[in-house]
Amino acid sequence: MTAHIEELIVPYTPAQMLNLVSDIETYPRFIKWVKALRKSRPRDEGDVHHCIGEAVVGFKGFTEQFATTVQTDRSAMTVKARLVRGPFRKLENDWHFGEFENNSTRITFRIDYQFSNPILSALASANKEVAVRKIMDAFVDEAARRYSSTNEQIDGSPPVEDAEPQSREKPPTG
Repeated sequence: MTAHIEELIVPYTPAQMLNLVSDIETYPRFIKWVKALRKSRPRDEGDVHHCIGEAVVGFKGFTEQFATTVQTDRSAMTVKARLVRGPFRKLENDWHFGEFENNSTRITFRIDYQFSNPILSALASANKEVAVRKIMDAFVDEAARRYSSTNEQIDGSPPVEDAEPQSREKPPTG
């Protein structure tokens, strides 16, 4: 299995980041290897929204389709995805958005996956840190586009002062 955890601080609110990550239908606009994504079977249970995300991804000549259950929990400030079908033996990813200093967010992203195809598995394992970094960069860049101080804040909060996506940093440990 290939598991990886990434943490970083971004100058956007937890609600903004939760809204961005849970907006799965827009992924093809800002994650270059997501070619198409369709959301189906949406339902709400209190603060928790459930749906199925069906994605087509392409990378270096490979094109694959897969589906995940996606659960957005607004009270826990989490987004969780679990494999329904696709080229994986296992696929789980979890996002947690916690408040940090100055109206910013500590993001914890965990992904644990294993491809069924051993060639894809070897390629993914060798490149997992680069791939996770590119995913995180795509979300931070999209947050800057959506939530810059000139744009209206969708959660009603005031714009974050001096929001510079390039200033994101690894959170302090301990």
